[in-house]
Amino acid sequence: MTIRSLAKNLPPDPDNEGSVLGWGLVDKTNWDFVDIYPSREVAEAEATARGGNYTVDYGSHELGTDNYVGGLTPPV
Repeated sequence: MTIRSLAKNLPPDPDNEGSVLGWGLVDKTNWDFVDIYPSREVAEAEATARGGNYTVDYGSHELGTDNYVGGLTPPV
């Protein structure tokens, strides 16, 4: 069972219209974006459930696409 993201409920990215900020899950094998989550813990739980080929980091996701820019500084 996978954990569903709530991408449409994430905070908007003020620098990229149509994008949201959150914790992205990326397949390390081919660097494909999988989904975005509201917390690091939830994203890491999904990464663990899927196996060892996934990484999690904070970034911006353009809704309705596979576009994701990671490596951003998470809010404090």
